[in-house]
Amino acid sequence: MIATLAAREVATFAEFAEFAYRTVKGSEGREAREIYFYIHSFLGHTATIAQLLWSKPLAEEEDGQLLAELLGVPADLEISKPTVRKRVRRHDRWLAEALERRGEANKILDYNIGDRDAFEEENTYFLRHYDPTVDTLTMFEEEIDLARLAAEVSEVKERAETWLASNAMLADRPAEISFPPGE
Repeated sequence: MIATLAAREVATFAEFAEFAYRTVKGSEGREAREIYFYIHSFLGHTATIAQLLWSKPLAEEEDGQLLAELLGVPADLEISKPTVRKRVRRHDRWLAEALERRGEANKILDYNIGDRDAFEEENTYFLRHYDPTVDTLTMFEEEIDLARLAAEVSEVKERAETWLASNAMLADRPAEISFPPGE
């Protein structure tokens, strides 16, 4: 029963993540804060998916089998790495560490959008920067390939929906999430 509910949650959060990512990709002309809102929404939903897939407490309810194993999710996905979850869930620690790591940089750039090289200056530290041309978010000087994460989220969603359709009592419920018109 818990696996069914958890797989359903994974499929739902994947739908939310896909919506946020589509919004980021179609964000030309939007304000930077709005774009970052959807980027952080995408990352948050992705972290929740990862947390569910590799949850040890959920595995205990399923005779020790991780949900990722049950759904056949490959262990080598980027979202399987703890750093993805920690970036989002432990933001306070990352921020403190980032400020320590900035060293001699006396200029902190945040919420920039565009080619990163256009913003590069001496003694500059990137807190957050989104380059839509390569679909990469630099967060605390670490690059996150959003396109790769989005592809992985879609793969996980497909696996969860397939598993639900063949194994679960909730399979008769539609897997697609409906949003009000204009959203």
